[in-house]
Amino acid sequence: MGFIPYFFAIFFLAYVALFYKFPLQGNRKKIRNDVVIPEKVEQVPARDYQKDLSEKDELFQMLVDVSSDGFWTFDVPTGKVYWSNRVAKFLNIPLTSIVDSFDTLKNAVLESDWTTFKEKFTRSLEDNAPFSAKLRLLNVPKDGNSEIIVSGRSQCNEEGRPIRVIGSITGAHEQEESTRQFYAYRDALTGVYNRKFFLEKLKVDVDMAAQKPDYTFAVVLLDIDSFGAINESYSMNFGDNVLKIVSDRIRSTCRNNDCVARIGPDVFAVVIHDIEGKGSDDELMPTVKRLHNKVKTPIQLDGRELYISVSMAVVVNKDVDCVEDLLSNATAVLRDLKKGGNHGGIQFFAGGIREKAMKLYKLEYEIRRAIQAQEFVLVYQPIVDIEQGNRVSGFEALVRWNNSEHGVVSPAEFIPLAEETGLIVPMGAQILRMACEQTKKWVDMGFTDIRVAVNFSAKQFTLDNMVDDVKRVLAETHLNPKNLKLEITEYTAMCEVEKAIDIMRALSNMGLQISIDDFGTGYSSLSYLKRYPVHTLKMDKSFIDHIADDEEDATFARMVISIANTLNLDLIAEGVETEEQLQFLKREGCRYIQGYYFSKPLAPEKALAYMREHYDVEARV
Repeated sequence: MGFIPYFFAIFFLAYVALFYKFPLQGNRKKIRNDVVIPEKVEQVPARDYQKDLSEKDELFQMLVDVSSDGFWTFDVPTGKVYWSNRVAKFLNIPLTSIVDSFDTLKNAVLESDWTTFKEKFTRSLEDNAPFSAKLRLLNVPKDGNSEIIVSGRSQCNEEGRPIRVIGSITGAHEQEESTRQFYAYRDALTGVYNRKFFLEKLKVDVDMAAQKPDYTFAVVLLDIDSFGAINESYSMNFGDNVLKIVSDRIRSTCRNNDCVARIGPDVFAVVIHDIEGKGSDDELMPTVKRLHNKVKTPIQLDGRELYISVSMAVVVNKDVDCVEDLLSNATAVLRDLKKGGNHGGIQFFAGGIREKAMKLYKLEYEIRRAIQAQEFVLVYQPIVDIEQGNRVSGFEALVRWNNSEHGVVSPAEFIPLAEETGLIVPMGAQILRMACEQTKKWVDMGFTDIRVAVNFSAKQFTLDNMVDDVKRVLAETHLNPKNLKLEITEYTAMCEVEKAIDIMRALSNMGLQISIDDFGTGYSSLSYLKRYPVHTLKMDKSFIDHIADDEEDATFARMVISIANTLNLDLIAEGVETEEQLQFLKREGCRYIQGYYFSKPLAPEKALAYMREHYDVEARV
């Protein structure tokens, strides 16, 4: 922080102190619209202005000398300079060497630097602008600080003429260290505080609340939904600018004493201080809603209008009493919010979140153990070709967890956590190997054209060694690549587009097929889709559910079928459950069907039985 805020704070304190000690005297006609002061006033004793000035100088001296910087003032009419006592320390001269002129500075610095100072000082007076000069000392102090920074700014009268210059002196390395410390606590991209500062500030607030039971504050986490897709749909630079705009909106909406930080790639945190009352939802909601509405306002950037969605979690310190719990509960609230599909919502901490968080921690541990114990099993849901007499053309391999304590656990409970923790990578590698081994058994039985689809997560798909890992598993299981299909979501395809295309191309060149799962729910455009070496699109179940009774869903289904036909891609409709859905898809030209209408996911032995009934080959087992 520079000299000016410090100096004016001191100057203001001195002024206020002197104002109350020496109130203005004389005739006043009016000081308020409704209060008139008589022309005649009671006679008061004559003021001792010399004494006033003496006391003013004494107070000013006392105030500036408690500062860690050195201060000086230059009186333009007289040419005299006033120096604070700490100037002697910075110039490395005895206190007795200080005189009431710039000779004090001239005799302490190199001649060429003195010339530089004079030029900047003179220009500052002419332009009424602040200045700063780095000067080298003649006498280097023991601390080795051989340079000082002298800064100043002129003060003008009502006519705009300079009447004095006020300034500071500080050590160059001290200012540089202060600058380093400043940036050590700042996010380089957005300029708001970083995670390190946020955690330290949060600790201060928690300690303060422990000492003052009535002190209430709240922690708010803001997560930009699907931010990775913004980066990939536009550019990294575009995404960076979005983050800058969002951070600026948060800062402008919050109060000066609130702490705003960026604690993750697309996650911001705010500490709302000094909340009145007990920080109930009703009291906080207007503040939180105002922040939420400001952030999600459409962004005008590079000639585009971008709509963003922001999920927010709010935790009040009255509910928890330590930094770790504040953050873990806020994170758990945010996770529950997004897991429940309520993207773009606001959720306050409620009882049970802590227990949910502990349950998730336990679940993560159990997933790790399950991977080692190989408790994950695969079931296979048939994919039927309705143009070939409902012949089974392949299966989708779906994972289930056969937990030793709780029995079969739904994927909805463990897949999102595995994704979040990165455990999806070793789990996915295990699933791929199991699927390839099972498919190889079926091929060896004579089902040579069967193809099994395996889901790959975004984390798996973008691994640098992903292609080599797939190649190794195929070699070790002796499975022909044509019998394997890899399914990735539309969102995964849009993450790191160029890298994704290179990976798809390498896999396709090996003989594998690539399928885009959940098509229609993400950010794909036809221009990107044409570049992907994909073979199959899977229409998401959410669009199948109401195609027979909702014209909007029916129109979308027709559009997806048309896209697949135009690009010469296979299309699989998943989640088909009724005769009405099947007949609609059949009329519109969708050939491949997956869903409970034909079969639920089957254990390997039941899948084999299904193939024996619905696989049209000469050599059946």
